[in-house]
Formats: sequence, structure tokens, C-alpha cells
Amino acid sequence: MTDDEIMAEGAKIAEEWAQGKIISIDELCARLGVTLETALALGAEEASRVHGRPMKIIQIDSIN
Repeated sequence: MTDDEIMAEGAKIAEEWAQGKIISIDELCARLGVTLETALALGAEEASRVHGRPMKIIQIDSIN
């Protein structure tokens, strides 16, 4: 996908959210053409910007 296509799809997704649609992370990744890891990294980067402090992804190998 081009940057413009990603932005257009993001706008569609934002509109759906505004209308109350629940969209899974798997669907978001598929629609934007990114891997889950990329989506999480971008989310952490955005959270850092919004909250004004570093956020990072931690890896959890096992919940048990």
C-alpha cells in the first residue's frame, strides 16, 4: 500500500470507530497491510508522543 492508501484506510477505520464498530487488531493489521509487531511498535511510539514519556513493547514468553 502507498502512504496515501494507508491514510485513506485509516480515515475509514476512524469513521467506523466513531460509529461504534469494534475492530480487532488482526483486522486492523490486515486492512493496513502491516504485521502485528509493526502495529504494536507504532502504537508504542504514538503512546510515547501522547503521554510525553517513553513507552515500549515488552515481550511475555509465558503467562503461566
